[in-house]
Amino acid sequence: MEKLIFTSADLQGTAGGAHARRRGNRATRVPELIEASIRVFAREGYGGYSINRVAADVGVRLSTLQHYFVNRDALLIATIREVYGRYIDRYSRLGTNRLQSPEARLITIIDEFFDDILVVDSDVTPFVLECWALAEHDAGVAELVGEGNKQFQQIWLDLIAAINPSLPRQECAIRATLIEAHAQGLMALCRRGGPGLPERETLRQSTKALWRAMSHASH
Repeated sequence: MEKLIFTSADLQGTAGGAHARRRGNRATRVPELIEASIRVFAREGYGGYSINRVAADVGVRLSTLQHYFVNRDALLIATIREVYGRYIDRYSRLGTNRLQSPEARLITIIDEFFDDILVVDSDVTPFVLECWALAEHDAGVAELVGEGNKQFQQIWLDLIAAINPSLPRQECAIRATLIEAHAQGLMALCRRGGPGLPERETLRQSTKALWRAMSHASH
């Protein structure tokens, strides 16, 4: 899959008809298409993902979508970048919020994680699970997923180092990797755990206790 560089001018919406859309431009149309792409990929999987379905979800012509994304791969790569970038940016900002102590920042991120991602009707978890599956067979997606994982681990590493300044950097990195592994495991478990899964609030509080302990423990 080719990596995408956004380049486009303003475009016209579909002409005439009950479902015609108003004129859009790159600033408004691209986010709309990306959100639809997230929904379609999360709900249909890679096998059912197509630019036709994304265009239909938004209610625009295929040619309108292709004005911004020439093919399915271009749109999907842009969508994966957006999803990973969105949460990396959000957690990075929370992790560097000087109005909170380092431990309070960690707790805030955990709450964000549970409130936004580990909810039943979220498209984010199924989207990410589909990305992981596709990464097993597509080098371009694997590269994006791998880079995203590194950036999440860096967020955890920086927080651990701030919470426990005496901890060696290498040990911080190991614990950051374990936290990221736990976060990814929670996504898979909460998606497919079934009725025997503990209550989300129980998992939330246990995660807070576990991540705090991993951050505070001496070497």
